[in-house]
Amino acid sequence: MGSYLALDLGAESGRLMAVEIGSEISTREIYRFATPVVNDVRGRRCWDFPKIMQEIISALKIAAPDGPFLSIAVDTWGLDFGLLDINGKLIGLPVSHRDHRTDGYLKKASATVGKERLHGDTGSQLLEVNSIYQLLAITEQTPDELAIAHHLLLMPDLVLHALTGTIGTEYTIASTTGLYDVFNNRWATQLADDLGIPTNILGPVQDAGTIRGALSRQIQEQTGIGPIPCIATASHDTASAVVATPFKSPGNAYISSGTWSLLGVELDKPVINKLTLKYRLTNEGGFGRNTRLLCNIVGLWLIQEVRRDLKLQGVELTYAQLVELAEEQQAQDKKWRTLIYVDNPVFIHAGEMIARIQQFAKSTGQSIPTTPGELAQCIFASLALQYALIARILQECSGLPMPAIQIIGGGSQNALLSQLTADISGLEVIAGPIEATAMGNAIVQAIALGEISSIEEGRKIVKASDLKIKSYLPDQTSKIRSEVAALQLRYDLLIGETEN
Repeated sequence: MGSYLALDLGAESGRLMAVEIGSEISTREIYRFATPVVNDVRGRRCWDFPKIMQEIISALKIAAPDGPFLSIAVDTWGLDFGLLDINGKLIGLPVSHRDHRTDGYLKKASATVGKERLHGDTGSQLLEVNSIYQLLAITEQTPDELAIAHHLLLMPDLVLHALTGTIGTEYTIASTTGLYDVFNNRWATQLADDLGIPTNILGPVQDAGTIRGALSRQIQEQTGIGPIPCIATASHDTASAVVATPFKSPGNAYISSGTWSLLGVELDKPVINKLTLKYRLTNEGGFGRNTRLLCNIVGLWLIQEVRRDLKLQGVELTYAQLVELAEEQQAQDKKWRTLIYVDNPVFIHAGEMIARIQQFAKSTGQSIPTTPGELAQCIFASLALQYALIARILQECSGLPMPAIQIIGGGSQNALLSQLTADISGLEVIAGPIEATAMGNAIVQAIALGEISSIEEGRKIVKASDLKIKSYLPDQTSKIRSEVAALQLRYDLLIGETEN
């Protein structure tokens, strides 16, 4: 059926992938780059968008001789956006959700309209880094930006605009903002009005699979790649990854494991109730305007930041080495010495992660992790506990049996975390496909061009491919089950202590 270009931008790195789809599906990395971060003139932590586009152009130049490609599409993380003026020019740099500008704005919004309405009007989790709180911060901190803004474009749509000159907003990425009414499939404009957020910058929302146009003449000349179609895929990276996930059965959970861990289930319609509010579940859009009921868990951001801290201390370790050191702690029976509540707001921001983990341990009366292995083991065990907790809540909310948890994305390569998740949850864990995001990105392109008939056909192709998917079965011995029950009680108490 041909070759597609999938531009997959993550908060740590971006890459351009060639995806071949026929009777099987395969991926090949063409170019990878670190996602550039810079402080702007106001001191905010921002995405260096001009540099991102330079890297994308470099990637397309390298890809050009390998063509022809049927199309290209972009997926990214959610939440972050750029503002365009009346001439389509970017007003400043897109600010990262890791910046401190949203500190306190969830509390301010709750005081104005109430937590129940923030969740009930949108189905979104109450996460302070959401777009809605970023916009609320702008209204108070930098209203001059909003005064000249005519369009809000989330990151994948901002890249597509730079590639084509066309302005558009895709459904799955819009649903990450905390400003989208998932029940009625429209922007929650009354909520925005009541918070003082302008709604004129929110454009019509298009389905995943909408063709935005072709690469602009300027980009064609710079790259030599030709006028290939640019498609708004399921442009939230998790939405793309779920497209390429061949679920064992309805109710099967997934974890899109990267900088964030997004743990969810695929449903026909949204679920909003007291449990979804309490456990910060969110209803995000999937391909075909279905619902992904999920929880944003802080994820491998923790180990990324620990690795960065270690490097500043002169200790340079790969992720694989950190996993090995954590496994040594398991073998020495030190696996439960220290636990952290991974979704505590103290772990959201960048910098000094080791010190924050150690302070958390001290304040909760636990052993303080000091070595790389102790820190890594603490993170992986705590993540597995949070995964198991949210899986139980999702099963209750969906009303469906949950036969397995499927870990997709780069984190599926972490065998220790996969086994810990299986043992603690008591569920089978299926690890892979690793490149689910790029595959799903390309499958939506193929559907848009009529090369594939449906998402079901795309998943059958994924299932038929040799993708080295692994299964991890839980240890069901009475000793382990008893140990896990005590551990889960300890973790629940830890959450209660730190949230009160």
